Amino acid sequence: MEQPATPIRGPNNEVCWIEADQAESYLRASGFLRPDERITVRDLDGGVSNLVLRCDPVSRAPFVLKQSRTQLRTAEPWFCSPERIWCEIATLRACSDLLARRRQQGSDAVGVMVPELLMEDRGNFAFVMSAVEEPHATWKSLLLAGDYREETAEACGRMLGIVHADTWHKPAVAAAFENRSFFDALRLDPYYRFSAAQEPRLRERLEDLIQSVWSHRHCLVHGDFSPKNLLVSAAGVTLIDFEVGHYGDPAFDLGFFLTHLCLKAARVPRDEPRILRLIDRFWDAYRARLEPVCTVEEVDMVADRGHRNLAGCLIARVIGKSRIDYDVDVPRVLRIADAVFRLPFARWPEVRATIATST
Repeated sequence: MEQPATPIRGPNNEVCWIEADQAESYLRASGFLRPDERITVRDLDGGVSNLVLRCDPVSRAPFVLKQSRTQLRTAEPWFCSPERIWCEIATLRACSDLLARRRQQGSDAVGVMVPELLMEDRGNFAFVMSAVEEPHATWKSLLLAGDYREETAEACGRMLGIVHADTWHKPAVAAAFENRSFFDALRLDPYYRFSAAQEPRLRERLEDLIQSVWSHRHCLVHGDFSPKNLLVSAAGVTLIDFEVGHYGDPAFDLGFFLTHLCLKAARVPRDEPRILRLIDRFWDAYRARLEPVCTVEEVDMVADRGHRNLAGCLIARVIGKSRIDYDVDVPRVLRIADAVFRLPFARWPEVRATIATST
């Protein structure tokens, strides 16, 4: 059950910026912790844009404290308003409601989850949410370790398909998530515009891609649907990090997600067939959710745009502001992106064949 925070401000009524060693006192002052309650605190690294702390109390379930930061931790200067935390809270609530409704209707959302919102502190750009049960791991870490369980890919397809299908052309959702400024600042600008400036020969394609993403508005888009934000436990797969949620083009979520799997394949070529099968399972599950709410032709158009976003994100993750943190064959990645861009209509079988032959 969510509880409000007691207002807390700094000495001159400024934002109370939290550090790990201050988390317990902050949570006690906010009313979330009892006066006698103690916690152990661990910094959860892996992201670039927020303070994220796992807190383990003695007598209740663990939780996560999150506060957005103005300057992101990247080599290139990268700034964004901490007010994006309000977008994250709204998107988290929306996704929680979508999955809850699906569970009431049947078993489609079993094993796919989002955290529970426990406290919101808008004055300090912070909130508290439930922690994923232990043991768990990011799907990114499992993939890098060679764990290619296809049921995880299927769960990801179900989850993203539910979010897109259940908000497809819903005016109320469009009105609630019309603000795309954080998506532009944290995705389109550092990924596509920055990459276009780095490589003038790619400028026209990436500018066209920006226009495509901006002009298609169909459903709620997570904007950061990637293996590092998908936590795998015995209970299933939990999606986190909702700060660039908006009503827009589902093709971006698809391209962004598929990029990570294709880069893992490029990292370990001998495992490429197994990783491409993960994408097969993902696509089957995703399409099964989207096709009931729109025509086959519409789904194919989403897939075509999604694969063009795959090409754009492949470029961005090797020359953009937010580059991958492991080694890949960069020339091959760029060849794959170029080949996908050249496809007249980019369905998954054609894209799959392109990847397999781009040696």
